[in-house]
Amino acid sequence: MKRTALRVVALAFLFGSVCTGQGGKKDQTLVVMPFEKAVKGAAGFPEATRTVVIETMKDEALFGAVLTPEEAAAKGITDALQLTAKLIDFEAGSAAKRLLVGFGSGRAHAVFEFSLKDSKGEIWKKTIKSTASFWFNGSTSSATERSELPEGIAKELAKELKKRKP
Repeated sequence: MKRTALRVVALAFLFGSVCTGQGGKKDQTLVVMPFEKAVKGAAGFPEATRTVVIETMKDEALFGAVLTPEEAAAKGITDALQLTAKLIDFEAGSAAKRLLVGFGSGRAHAVFEFSLKDSKGEIWKKTIKSTASFWFNGSTSSATERSELPEGIAKELAKELKKRKP
């Protein structure tokens, strides 16, 4: 009986320390601003990535709420964290280059620079790169490769935000 009670107390302590270790992120609202691009040839890619990032942030439940600027304005939320992103490098991929040269050349990739800001200014900045799967991804289509990139960016961003100190 004593061991069971001791285990319950130990689990409660462990659970409590994990919850407080999140540093209050769960009670913060995140507003995901429109993504910018600084490269040519990426039409529609920043918007597609933003959509996947919003859904991933909601699924991961790192913040109390994840909103677009329009949703935040409609709810009257003015004091929220703002996530901004800029596409700084993009390669659409080349099936011909993958077939002729090989060794990973011709793969699609994207690099985003993310910033998290509060009302006082920037509090976190991270550059994240996603590269399409290597060699045998089941398709020689560059369009298929590009479709993998937004999800890779979103997953990496969620992982980095989990590591971030509040």
